[in-house]
Amino acid sequence: MNYFILNEDSFLISWNEELGSDLTQKISFFKHEVEHRFGSLIIECVQSINSILIKVDINEISIDQTLKKIKNIKINPKAYLNRKNKLWEIPVCYDENFGFDLQNLSNSLSISKNQIIELHKSKVYDLLSMGFLPGFLYLGLTDNKLYCERKNNPSMNISKGSIGLALNQTCIYPRKSPGGWNIIGNSPINFFDINSKNPCFATPGDKIKFYEISFSEHQNIKNKPKIPTYKIS
Repeated sequence: MNYFILNEDSFLISWNEELGSDLTQKISFFKHEVEHRFGSLIIECVQSINSILIKVDINEISIDQTLKKIKNIKINPKAYLNRKNKLWEIPVCYDENFGFDLQNLSNSLSISKNQIIELHKSKVYDLLSMGFLPGFLYLGLTDNKLYCERKNNPSMNISKGSIGLALNQTCIYPRKSPGGWNIIGNSPINFFDINSKNPCFATPGDKIKFYEISFSEHQNIKNKPKIPTYKIS
């Protein structure tokens, strides 16, 4: 673990480890421990793919005091590897009306569009991080056969709910925006609601499982958007 003081009230902790489920769960568990032990002394604790940003209330505790206490936190691997997580089930329509880049991906990866779809929905993904847009979900890691570069020419109008592929990750666009990921489908649910107490239903460390729906099912859900269900895994 490396520690970087960013300013008078914030510092970053990063992990020099291979990206994957173990690291995601370790960071998520560490974040939980920090929030539990420090309570209101911590103003914000933001998890990323291989780091945590911590902002403290310097009227109550200094950066040096916080770092000293955090460095004493010891985590047994059994604690986070055996931790129960929320598994969110996300509906996706891979219809050609939404999967604009499926054919190009099929050509570049030398596998069929159906294989891309089957590989994509076959895995349970870790929610690695959130960013770029409020509620934008970075998920990984994908099957090695789906590894692909971002598009050379980004799209200017990617639709809300679009499902993308880039490098060894998949993502979900929570709103219409530009972007360079390869779009393979679309989910009709809402991924960010600014009026909700928890604007995004999921948090880093949760898991995501995609399941396929038809075009008509997509339209029915879109007309009555809802938050997906989850189970503890």
